[in-house]
Formats: sequence, C-alpha cells, structure tokens
Amino acid sequence: MGSQVVGQAVNVLMVSSIYIMVALGFALVFSVMRIMNFAHGAIYMIGGFVCYYFAVSMDLGPWLALPLTMCVTGLFGVFIEKFCFRPFRRDFEKATVMAIALVTILKTGADLTVGPLAKGMPPLVAGSVSLGSVAFGADRLVVLFIVCLLLTALVLLVRMTQVGQAMLAIAHDPEAASLMGININRISSLVCAIGCGLAGLAGGLVGSVLVLHVSVADTILVRTIGVIILTGIGSIGGIWAGGLAMGALDTLGPYFLPFVVSDPFGFALVVLILIVRPRGFFGHEM
Repeated sequence: MGSQVVGQAVNVLMVSSIYIMVALGFALVFSVMRIMNFAHGAIYMIGGFVCYYFAVSMDLGPWLALPLTMCVTGLFGVFIEKFCFRPFRRDFEKATVMAIALVTILKTGADLTVGPLAKGMPPLVAGSVSLGSVAFGADRLVVLFIVCLLLTALVLLVRMTQVGQAMLAIAHDPEAASLMGININRISSLVCAIGCGLAGLAGGLVGSVLVLHVSVADTILVRTIGVIILTGIGSIGGIWAGGLAMGALDTLGPYFLPFVVSDPFGFALVVLILIVRPRGFFGHEM
C-alpha cells in the first residue's frame, strides 16, 4: 500500500509540475502584456512535435532536442509578440482574436504536416524505479527534476534580477514603468519568449513520457485555464497550489471514479469554485 502511495505521489507531482510550468508562462504573459494567449496550448503541442523532429527525425536524441525546442519556441514567442500582439497591446479584444487565429493556424499546420497519428519519443532515461510491487519509469523522476529546476530558476529571475523587477513593474503599472525608463517592448518580447519557451519545453518533456497528438493543444489549454481559475487571474505564486490541485484531480480521479465521470467531475469542481469565488483563491477579478 505504501509503495502505491509513493508511486501515485510521483505521478501527481510530475503531472502537476507540467501544469504549473505551462500555467506560469500563460500567467506571466497575461500579467505583463495583458493578453490572454489562447495559443499557449498550441505552442505546447508544437513544442512536442518540434522536439520529436529533433530527437527522432534528426536523430539528435532527447537531451539535445529539449534545449533546441525551448530555443525554437522561445524565438517563436518573440515573433508573435512583435508581429501579432504588439500592434494590439491596447486592444484586448483584437489581441484575443489574434490569439484564437494563431490556434487555428498552428493546429491546422500540425494536422497537415504531422497527421492524425500519435507519436512517441524515446525516454530521457531508460529503466524503471521499483517500489515494492509498483514500478514507474525513471524518466518521470527526471522530468519532475527538470521542471522543478526550471521553475526555481524562473522564480529567481522574477524576484532577484533587474529584468524580473522590470516585469513586476510593468505588470503593476505599465505607464509608470515606461516613465521610469523601462523598455516595455523589450520586456514584453522577453516575457513572451519565456512563456512560449516553457510551453514548448513542457510539450517536449511530456512527449518523452507519454505520446504526442494534435489534440493535446486543447487538453493542456483547458487544464491551464482551470489552474488559472483556481488560483485567480492576478496570482502567479498561487499557480503552484492550483497546478498541484489540478494534477491531483487528473491523476487520482480515475482511481476513484470511472474515466468518463472523473474528467467532468474535476471541472465541475472548478466551475463551482468560479461561481462561489469568482476571483479564485489567491487572485482578483478582471
């Protein structure tokens, strides 16, 4: 029984860490740029397939493919910030339409180039870890370690560096930040690069332990929005708790409820929280 608990705890933490990484990128872009980047899930999906291309098609292996994927999706973030979001910085509705258009373009492109078949990458490390009668892939522990390392680095970047302080200043008051000499365009470009880079890397990491499919774009976007609802729009720190809760619901739900019921049940709880507490547990209303 104890080994099963440990095994499930590892699964919960791994899934939660992926949700947290994607949701943090989404929330960072919204906080600094005031844009709901609904293309975030599609970028996560594209990142998974880019990583697959580097690791399998080009035979570079997953360890080289992951940083390359983060660079490619990060550069794509710079591109979409400059040409898709920056012209509509002061128009939330048009920026949202642009984000939805990006979703359609990216998913259609993936359908045309990759096709409907799922793809899988080689694991980051071979073998498994056994705990009594329960065994799980060692690559899940590696994924958890990598994500925790990156999340720690992101928190340190935001809290301890000049660039991070500039991000917080823009998030608090863009006009005052601009008057203080902060280059809003440069910081926004960096934020979008970080958010997209994290999403793309998360897609690559998930592709090494699960399978890749075009539909994961919608799945991860729904989960990300669920995490944001749980924590509240204005809370980046609270995303850690929201991601852990969403990961626990997704991982443990099928063990207590039939699969066709567990997924709707988790989001029914999210909707209930939204009705009772519209600002979430840690944030504020828009």
